[in-house]
Amino acid sequence: MMTEKAKKIKLVVVDVDGVMTDGSIGYGNFGDTYRVFNMHDGFGFVLLHKAGLKSAIITGKSSRGLRERARELRITYVAQNAVDKLKVFRGLLKKFKLHPDEICYIGDDLPDLPVLKNAGLSVCVPQACAEVKSAVDYVTARDAGKGAVRETIEAILKAQGKWDALVHHYTV
Repeated sequence: MMTEKAKKIKLVVVDVDGVMTDGSIGYGNFGDTYRVFNMHDGFGFVLLHKAGLKSAIITGKSSRGLRERARELRITYVAQNAVDKLKVFRGLLKKFKLHPDEICYIGDDLPDLPVLKNAGLSVCVPQACAEVKSAVDYVTARDAGKGAVRETIEAILKAQGKWDALVHHYTV
């Protein structure tokens, strides 16, 4: 079932805290917050873009660090301070002229449920709450902040027959 849904995906949308990170937030001496991002997840976005797919972030929080990480990874669209994630999701449908079946969403907690229920391919991490786990198409083997995003991107690219060409680029 996941493979068939993954074949249609044109946009991968992720939550940040608890998906791209392990959910921890650190505070510096001057009130700034920081998060730790996984390099494998980051390179997954690079591969996703090389394959011609787009990416987006929808997060309920805001940080300069996230803005910088998204810029480095060339994330196509970033929505911070998103109180209503479903509203942002619907905006993405219009902005990119996509059907819900063409979007994969990766989330982990209750605010993600409305989007997970509307996305064509819904994914969560093992640390997700029970309500999210029971609502998704796929629960990743890898943990939040430890390659779960990369795992999902690889599965999509393999389902679409794009993975081998990307790997071949690095093996010649």
